[in-house]
Amino acid sequence: MCINAEGCYVSAGLIDYHCHVFHGGDWASCSAEAYALPNGVTTLVDAGSAGCGGFPIFWNSVAARSLVNVKAYIFVGTGGQVGLGCVEDENPDHINRDGIVELCQKYPNEIVGIKIKIDKDHLAPYGIEPLCEAIRLGEETGLRISAHATDPIVPVDEFIDLFRPGDIYCHMFHETGEGILDESGNVRSSIRHARERGVLFDAAHGKTNNFSLSCAKKAIDQGFLPDIISSDYTKISLSARYPFTMMLSEYLNLGMSFTEVLRCCTENPAKLLYGRSAPFLALGEAADLAILKIAERPVTFWDHYGNLVHGDQLIENKMTICNGEILFDQLEDKYQKFA
Repeated sequence: MCINAEGCYVSAGLIDYHCHVFHGGDWASCSAEAYALPNGVTTLVDAGSAGCGGFPIFWNSVAARSLVNVKAYIFVGTGGQVGLGCVEDENPDHINRDGIVELCQKYPNEIVGIKIKIDKDHLAPYGIEPLCEAIRLGEETGLRISAHATDPIVPVDEFIDLFRPGDIYCHMFHETGEGILDESGNVRSSIRHARERGVLFDAAHGKTNNFSLSCAKKAIDQGFLPDIISSDYTKISLSARYPFTMMLSEYLNLGMSFTEVLRCCTENPAKLLYGRSAPFLALGEAADLAILKIAERPVTFWDHYGNLVHGDQLIENKMTICNGEILFDQLEDKYQKFA
């Protein structure tokens, strides 16, 4: 088959390193295929929708049956993450350590990390002990942690040094409680030191208070770019009609280059998942591809905080090929096939 992709960019299939796809198993998750394929995503990581109590159901009923490639974090709370407005159980006395370790051993190629929330709503009774427990689980299982850091229970300087190289500070551009910026709007020295030690920073966008255009702009202007750009996609993003390609486009209009943006949703997460930068653009591999186009047009980006950014570049996905099959096609060449 020959495809005319003139005027487009052919990329490895995008990797969305933080989303929620336990569709039917919790309130927030959406269908993997419904959002991934129109956005050029061929590999996604569910960010701990399931805890050890529900992970086998999630894996066997959703992930293993998906048309796209799925990996997953496991949540420290047995019941998993049930949805907006609910406070999951992160009481360290209730964490099923043996159950989590057993599942990580049973699913060594599927579970890629431990998910923890360190916000005030979840940790007010416990301080940072659940974070310490998640890190201990990470040590025992050989996995990284991803910490939801919006509105943290303690000041940033009191927890960031606990993160190990490879651990992930999630929702890096939030603006609720202490974040990566200090009171003067500068990136904290402790945050820069954490990056120097190998701590990773994930935008994990979403359409709640987990992302601020203002915070992102200030950090990017100071050269502090994300390591990972992920969607934190749920039914909220779906209802807001704010697709992953629109989230990626924000960064083009905030000062990042297209190459830098692509690296954050292909090469960088691929290294975490597979140990190599372009796993699906190698000879002999099944083709996982996204064909993207940058449209020059007026576009307005918005966030939960009321910030607006007016831009003129929009990333559009024209085709998604997953495991060698065309699963989404908006390329215009087919309309002229016999012209």
